[in-house]
Amino acid sequence: MRWWSWQRCRTAADGIERTKEAPLQKSPVIVIGLDAFDPCTALGFAEDGQLPNIARLLENGARARVCNPFGLYVGAAWANFTTCLRPDRHGFHCWNRIEIETYRHRLSPPRFDGFPTFWKTVADSGRRVAIVDVPHARLEPGLNGVQVVEWGCHDRHWGLCSWPPGKAKEIVATIGTHPVLGIPAITHEDFAPDDYVHRAGALRTAQEEGKLLDGLIEGAAAKARLLSDLLADEEWDLVVGIFGEAHAGGHQLWHLHDHAHPRFDASVAERLGGDPILTLYRAVDAGVGEVVAKAGPDALICLLMSHGMGPHHDGVHMLDELLSRLDSHHFGSEGRRSVSASAPLRAAIPGLRRLASRLGVPLSIRERVGRLLDERTFSTARARQHYFLEPNNYVYGGIRLNLVGREPDGCVAPEDFDRVCAQLEEDLLELVNLDTGRPAVRAVIRSDTRHRRSPRDVMPDLFVDWNREAPIERVSSPKIGILHSPYDGWRTGDHRDDGLLIVHGRGFAAGSEYPDIDMEDIGASIAARFDVALGDIDGRPADWLARNHEKDPAACMSSAIPERRNPAQAL
Repeated sequence: MRWWSWQRCRTAADGIERTKEAPLQKSPVIVIGLDAFDPCTALGFAEDGQLPNIARLLENGARARVCNPFGLYVGAAWANFTTCLRPDRHGFHCWNRIEIETYRHRLSPPRFDGFPTFWKTVADSGRRVAIVDVPHARLEPGLNGVQVVEWGCHDRHWGLCSWPPGKAKEIVATIGTHPVLGIPAITHEDFAPDDYVHRAGALRTAQEEGKLLDGLIEGAAAKARLLSDLLADEEWDLVVGIFGEAHAGGHQLWHLHDHAHPRFDASVAERLGGDPILTLYRAVDAGVGEVVAKAGPDALICLLMSHGMGPHHDGVHMLDELLSRLDSHHFGSEGRRSVSASAPLRAAIPGLRRLASRLGVPLSIRERVGRLLDERTFSTARARQHYFLEPNNYVYGGIRLNLVGREPDGCVAPEDFDRVCAQLEEDLLELVNLDTGRPAVRAVIRSDTRHRRSPRDVMPDLFVDWNREAPIERVSSPKIGILHSPYDGWRTGDHRDDGLLIVHGRGFAAGSEYPDIDMEDIGASIAARFDVALGDIDGRPADWLARNHEKDPAACMSSAIPERRNPAQAL
């Protein structure tokens, strides 16, 4: 147990305010992040006794549902956590976007320019911090502590680096590189390594799936060792370490966990030793236990399951063609806005992509050809259309209107914005999944009802909430006819929105359930435990997490909790 004494001080320049007149009893805060570790699946495994360490934290700690930014959470969840901002402020929701000026696809690593991470502000207050593999986080030289970037992340942008600079080399020398998530990029650093490691063809063989699973299990054990070694180095004030293995395994191996998945194969699952998701979750659970044990009894443990995972059933792979057909139906008589001469090539591209994959054309060549086609074909079509697909990962489709005064070749007048959005909603809700006879789309939601917008942001204007109960490969409606576009990807799992935070330590009564917490509120709450205010952020400290209730745990439950907010109402 450590005691800290701080003099009264105020630092206006960096937005930090601290006031302390008496010694403060303080425990280290250890945040163990489980990236895309599905809470519902994990709770079921824990109840069955399969995850003993997580079950122990659940039994002896408190919990709260984590709410992620609607529609954008696949890319923005960890960005919200890092900056304590919402997507309209930090500006990142997808690794890929349409460049407004040219209508071309551009890789889009997060910048967060001018927005410090919450741990940097905590470190600037004099606390010692250790940060490992927070997805989408950039290196912060000069940090009061240690930071390791992308040793083992599903999401990558920068490559392995560290502060101090020699720390990364030390880790590689003692622990090695991550056997899956540390594999060098084939084309772009932004491409998730689990998409191409141990995959020679369009889909993995059973042997390749076994190699991938073994590598992820080995990686989870190595991550636990890395974090444990850091915890042994010194008495940190704040440690944040993220396990990325469940994210990678969920995308690649979900079909061998979900018995209802079209690609489920019991014989392959048996060759892998049973349910590979259970096997992988057990490995991560063992890593959690090792880190908790090394943290010691005085630590406050925050186990964060950022968001979930489920079957990869959506229609994003056909959304581009859907929008082209709808645009032609409604606006085909408007001359240059009609479907371009390149439409036949656009329609043929998915089949050509599948053929190239089956023929074993290297991914690097396919990627270069794809960029060339995008620049010469799709960008021209986007400039002609009244709306086009805005990359938003895959769970929620994204649609951007070609708006006069915002896009350079805009054709939707601002006064027609509402009408066009309403028409698109009607059109998409008419789509029928021919393989189930049920609607292909559950809802179409305007982003300005959920997020603050600005003229220069790159958000979609509309979110398409697919009916994800079954694969979507054949759809029809009176306006688009029949569209058959088989999903040709190798990912069989994709994200679900809600996360879970488990808190174990003094002042948190066993089994307590607390109000929902937004992802951007978590860092603000942790900083508040150190009496550090973060300045101009969107997140607000949740009283139950920010305050120390060691003497009266029940007081935490009765503390005032702000009502959940809809940020669009601020407009």
